[in-house]
Amino acid sequence: MSDGSELLAAIERVVRALDEHRIPYFITGSVASSVHGEYRATNDVDIVANLSPANVGSLLAELQGTFVADAEQARTAVASGTSFNLIDRGTFLEVDVFPSTTEFERQAQQRAESIVPPGGTRALRVATVEDILLAKLRWYRLGGEASEVQQRDIRGIIALNRGALDLEHLKRWSVALGIVDLTERFLAD
Repeated sequence: MSDGSELLAAIERVVRALDEHRIPYFITGSVASSVHGEYRATNDVDIVANLSPANVGSLLAELQGTFVADAEQARTAVASGTSFNLIDRGTFLEVDVFPSTTEFERQAQQRAESIVPPGGTRALRVATVEDILLAKLRWYRLGGEASEVQQRDIRGIIALNRGALDLEHLKRWSVALGIVDLTERFLAD
């Protein structure tokens, strides 16, 4: 496991390339849940970006000196709406890149907050507390509601943000994502 500064440096390299190519993005997954909940060490980062088969090639060309990626696999993944990964050549940290394919992701991207993390050199677009909570609840559902890690992340986000959550946003998107029961159950805990 690498230290947090190496992960942050890898994130910033990818974000710099996304910004240079004017590709909107936001950070989600364990990094975003750590920003809004309890810190959890991780060796990867999840980024949702407005990628297309046309712009993914130029992004990968920009990153080829510092990241390993299979360009053909990335183009195929983006065309099919699935993720691909970038592996940092120096640290072997992984950046999973997901193309923005749903209305929820498009809304989450618009709502994302610019945050300069401790030790960071640039602002990063990070999913809001409500949107990472919704994403975690959805991933928990898709994983058969068995992941202890997802449960811990969900509970941590709620515990640290209970009074500040936009309950109307959570309700609206819980219906759309088919997770009303999970949202209600975790909020009631």
